[in-house]
Order: sequence, then structure tokens, then C-alpha cells
Amino acid sequence: MRPVTHWIGSYTASMGGDALGIGAAATREDGTLEFLGLAAETSSPSFLANGVVPGIVYSTDEGSGRVEAFRRVDEFGLAALGGRAVSGGSPCHLSVTASRLYVSNYGDGSVDVFPLDAEGRIGELAQTLQGSGSGPTEDQGGPHAHATHVVGPTVLSADLGADRVHVHRVRGGTLERIGTGVFPPGTGPRDFADSSGELYLLGELDGGVYRIDEAARTIASGRVVADWVTGDHAAAIAIDEHGTFAYVGLRGSNRVAVLMIDDLSPVAAVPTGGSWPRHLVRDGGVLHVANQLSSTVTSFRLEPHTGIPRPLGRPESVPSPTYLLPVG
Repeated sequence: MRPVTHWIGSYTASMGGDALGIGAAATREDGTLEFLGLAAETSSPSFLANGVVPGIVYSTDEGSGRVEAFRRVDEFGLAALGGRAVSGGSPCHLSVTASRLYVSNYGDGSVDVFPLDAEGRIGELAQTLQGSGSGPTEDQGGPHAHATHVVGPTVLSADLGADRVHVHRVRGGTLERIGTGVFPPGTGPRDFADSSGELYLLGELDGGVYRIDEAARTIASGRVVADWVTGDHAAAIAIDEHGTFAYVGLRGSNRVAVLMIDDLSPVAAVPTGGSWPRHLVRDGGVLHVANQLSSTVTSFRLEPHTGIPRPLGRPESVPSPTYLLPVG
């Protein structure tokens, strides 16, 4: 069996999916992913993150409102280390440092802070920062924390429901909110990406990619595609290894949009070959896309000069994939 190169997050029955937990995948010679099967049985591990401690993997349990820790036990499997309940509903994102786990709770917009011990185990909840506010769209009836991003002593938190990015400083192991960046109504801040010292924010609801600084001020913005389709929801963002092109999954029209990083102008949009591209990740010159509703992972070779993704092989059958994590 080939060595595991990616852990796969998923939806299980607790979120209406067909998976049983965290999956494992290997990379074939042509660059595509091969699904190897179940690495750890657990409820709806929709988001995964590598720990600072080697071999440790963290997951959200979006269906049960928990975060869980796992330890790699062999070339294929993960063993549970235990977890904790979060303060709000539907945890959807994790950021990890050497001593802290930051959890974004979509349900009520809160951000939880958990301590981590020297072995990577999750301690008791240390702090909760509550969300507030709303936005103009039907998806923004209240605050919905969707992602955090750690930049040195600064922790940014994207609130999809309130069109805000909150700025925090780490002081004495806790977070102190020191500012808030306000984005255009209906942006739906969802995800962060960085490249070559620049930081980018993806808007799920407006299809915008925003270049921001650590104070979350908007510097520039662009559309993910010239022909944004009504009803589209932008998903994850990835940037190529040279910092030239950005890639965004579009749920609804089921495409991958390509942008030029310099001016955030649209280049192209190509079909994903599956339904509901929930997450995508770049692996060298290959882009892998997790298509949640079609239960497939598709792979694309990225043309270095044009940035256009070209399909590689056939879609790989993977039950209800929601996240692709390169093995740390």
C-alpha cells in the first residue's frame, strides 16, 4: 500500500453524509489521489488540522458540537486522544499553535480557545469570545464565525454572518479583541489564505477575494469569476506555489475559479467534475478538490504559465468529503 499523503475530513450520518469518519488517501504516480479507506471512526470530522506535536491531528465534530484529537498509530491509522465540547453550535474551523486550539463556531458566531498540553491533548475550555451582528442576506441572520488565522501575536477571526473580521492580540494565553474590520454588506467572510507575506480573505456570499493586512483593513478586492452565478457560494481558497494564481471552489455552479494574484482579476473557471466543491488543496503543481455531494475527489494539473487547471484521471470515489489535509 502506498504511504498516506492526505487525511480526508467528511460528513457522517450526524450531518447527513455517508462517511464513517476520517479517511486516508495516497498519491498516485500521476498526481491523483487514491482513497485508502477509514483511518479513524468519528462523527462528522468536517475540518481537520495538523498539530504542532508530530503525528497529532485535530478535527471538528460539526454534528455533535465537539473538537477531537487523534494520534497517528501506524502508517494508516489514527487513534482517538479524546476531545471537548465547544461553547456554541456547529464548529467548522480550527487553528492550532503550540499551546492553543482556536475553534470557530458557525452556529452562534463564537470563538473558543482551548489549551493544548505537551502531548497535544485538548484541555478544558479556557475562553469564549461571543459574536454579534448580522448581514443583509438570508445566510446572515446572526453571527457565524467561520475561520481564524494566526499571524504572529495576532489572531484574525472571520464572521460570515456579520461581514466582520475581528482582530485579537494574544495576551497571557487569552485573546484580547483590539479591532474589527468591516467588509461590504453581503461579503460573508469565510476563509483566509496567505502567500509571499500577503494575506487574503475570501467572501463566501459575494465571491470577492480581498487583500487585507493584520488590522483587517481592505486593500484591494476582486471577483472570483467574471460570470458569478446567482446562488453560488464560494468555498476554500488556495494559491499556487509561485504566488501567481489563486483558486476558489464555487458551490452551486460546481467550478474552480482562477484569479491573478497581482490585481485579483479573473482568469477562467473550469468544471470540478463533481458536485458541491467544499474544499480544495494544492499539492505542488496539482490541485485536489473535495466534491461533497457527489462523494468524489477530482485532481487537476495546474498549467504554470496560464494557471488553468487541467483534469487528471477520473474522479476518485470518497464518501462525503469536506476537507483535504496533507499529512503533517
